[in-house]
Amino acid sequence: MKVTDCPELYVALSESIRSMPTYRQRLEYVLRNILPSNLLITTQELSIRLGITEGEALILLRDLRIWYYEVEDEIQLSKYFKPRFKIAGVGGTFDNIHVGHLALLNLAFRLAEKVLIGLCSDELVRRLGKKGDVARFEDRKKQLEEKLKKYGWDAKAHIQPIDDEYGPLINEPDYELLVVSPFTYSRGIEINEIRLRKGLSPVCIEACPVVLAEDGNPISSTRIRMGELFPDGRVRQSQR
Repeated sequence: MKVTDCPELYVALSESIRSMPTYRQRLEYVLRNILPSNLLITTQELSIRLGITEGEALILLRDLRIWYYEVEDEIQLSKYFKPRFKIAGVGGTFDNIHVGHLALLNLAFRLAEKVLIGLCSDELVRRLGKKGDVARFEDRKKQLEEKLKKYGWDAKAHIQPIDDEYGPLINEPDYELLVVSPFTYSRGIEINEIRLRKGLSPVCIEACPVVLAEDGNPISSTRIRMGELFPDGRVRQSQR
């Protein structure tokens, strides 16, 4: 049975599991000690390994890792969640927008009433040394705007160019949440350290799940630029 078959039940289970005192500790444990060596672990296997119910294992694993074909389900489920924050920040290059980007954006819009999206400038992209030909800022912005409109996020979003990896979050006191990818979590820690040095309150940090492509490896814009994958996570025929 898919989680979208009983969305209200899934949301109730999700909120219940996330309110458990052990949730964060177990989430960190799975992230650090299980997923790096077993990215394809199943809910049943995780349940047995941790000695927890399959319901708890389902939520833990879905918060950390989902498949490319599950992203649209997560987006549909978001309408059943009530935002817990007023303003969130999220940043990225957003080149060749793919299902991993959608998972990141979906979590931000699920959790917050308003989301500021920091879009890397062309100069920042050059400094970051991205592999392959990254689209120009205006082209990336246009594609991002199209995706925001498609999923009904545009009214809650504000796109702002950023010239460094920290964006406005190191200076603005109103932000409550930063949503990151699992690969940029350390950047969120740095941002909070800078905020504390400036006398600002730290923001909550939430990482979106790793999104696995059809081949069982994480999807990325680099893999798409290299011709390995389609943006929806499917493997290109030439790579099979």
